[in-house]
Amino acid sequence: METLFTEVREQAVRACGAHPVMPKRRRRAAWLVMRVANVFFRLARNPVEAIVDDDEWRAWEVACFRLLHSPESTAGVDESGTPFVSVLPGMDLSRLLTAGTLLPKHLAAAGTELRRVHHLHSHHHGAAWSHGDPHTGNFVFDAATGRARLVDFEMRHHRDLPEARRHADDLLVTLQDVCGRCADDEWLPLATAFLKGYGRAEIVAPLVELLHVPRGIPRLWWAVRTSWMRRSELERRMGVLRAELLERMQPGTMREIATD
Repeated sequence: METLFTEVREQAVRACGAHPVMPKRRRRAAWLVMRVANVFFRLARNPVEAIVDDDEWRAWEVACFRLLHSPESTAGVDESGTPFVSVLPGMDLSRLLTAGTLLPKHLAAAGTELRRVHHLHSHHHGAAWSHGDPHTGNFVFDAATGRARLVDFEMRHHRDLPEARRHADDLLVTLQDVCGRCADDEWLPLATAFLKGYGRAEIVAPLVELLHVPRGIPRLWWAVRTSWMRRSELERRMGVLRAELLERMQPGTMREIATD
């Protein structure tokens, strides 16, 4: 959703102390797009909100970037009121997915990073932090270190959503994006690598419940998230993953998702 709401001026990279940074500006009429999006989210039972107010967005963007990436990286607001963030090394996973070069190791790194940030405390939620929109374009993978990092904080989960449900929803967003854009024979290896990297068995149960393809308006949001994949193929792929996870949850055979 970041491309709908903001634009990152890569050509405007500048130095801030030891950190190269880039400004982030909202697109014209972004407020209108976000208001319409929020109406649709409510109808689709999507448990997130786009942050409409500019000041609130700036504060959230900077606070989240600092929470996840300081002290190695920085974020702030310049004299003109424009937020800026450090340039993180690497390439976003969406580009790798589009090029057909996304590998299980990339998804494993994304899962590992998501597990790390899900243990950080959010003052807004009064509990563990969550992203709300961690599609592959919001993970930056650094090949030199093998690490993935999260960026772009335009949306966030509703405050009244339980922590485990927020974390399961973050997992679902990444899985939906990958499912809709990868080849059939790549789906299960990529999905399981992501979940093994995440490695929290206690989030598997709420995730399994979310892997059923809905009908009505919620189905339309799934269509957007999965690049309009045919329902029959989408149900088949999610069914394969659900069966894999349910097998891991059987009494007497439950084991950490991070292990084989």
